[in-house]
Amino acid sequence: MDVFKTGCEVHLAVSEIQNFYSKTELGSITTRFINDSIKMMDSLMVKNIERELLVGYGYTTPFIETLIHSSSCSICLMPEQQGVVTWPPNVPNRSILIGQDQWPLESEKADIVMMVHGLETCEKPQQLLDEVWRVLVPEGYLLVVVPNRTGFWARSDLTPFGHGKPYSLLQLARLLEVNRFEIIRTSASLFMPPSTRSFFIKSSALLERIGMKYATRVMGGVIIMLAKKQIHAPTPLKISDSIKVPLSILDGLIDPKPKPLPNDGCTYEKENIIRGNI
Repeated sequence: MDVFKTGCEVHLAVSEIQNFYSKTELGSITTRFINDSIKMMDSLMVKNIERELLVGYGYTTPFIETLIHSSSCSICLMPEQQGVVTWPPNVPNRSILIGQDQWPLESEKADIVMMVHGLETCEKPQQLLDEVWRVLVPEGYLLVVVPNRTGFWARSDLTPFGHGKPYSLLQLARLLEVNRFEIIRTSASLFMPPSTRSFFIKSSALLERIGMKYATRVMGGVIIMLAKKQIHAPTPLKISDSIKVPLSILDGLIDPKPKPLPNDGCTYEKENIIRGNI
């Protein structure tokens, strides 16, 4: 596969990613298994029945249609380090080449952001997630697919998931939580080895069913995490913080001062007041 390097990350050319999914049997299997897991996540999202904007980032064209509904409007954003291809086929193009942290969207416009082949090759993941948080509506959804650090797929160059920085389950959860996302559900996929051998290709469906039912999530080739944009409550404002200069009408209450007794020459009365008799 053709790769090129920018900064500290190695980026796979978009044409190579496209060829993997469209022209190889392993790519077709990968698409089917990941989409099966995405369908399970789809049932957990509250849909916007009037008009829903679905944004894909990275290379999401094999998967984004799984989330498209009758009210959906969708676009695919592809990072400039990777390149861009037209999508969808035979209709007006809805894919755009962008900077990783410069999305051509207004704030709070997207209902769902799907990210595949995007986070693991990003030089500044926190800035990328800041941009995701910005464009999402309040309580909008982020669906992330990344190579699993403990799985076999991150160690093989046969698939696009063998490039970039893989994440463990804990690393991905911490990254999203620090960047103001609430984790809703975590899943895994691709329990078969990333191999083109006929035995693994033919038994892939069986291996995937066994893995989904019995294996732990750390054994999957990819981690799939659904999160929700978290809106922090504003810090409560104290009355004392908002009043910089006390009101003059309250001077006596705020800073009481003792008043001297009238000097009327009555020694007996003064002595009794001091002693507390009066």
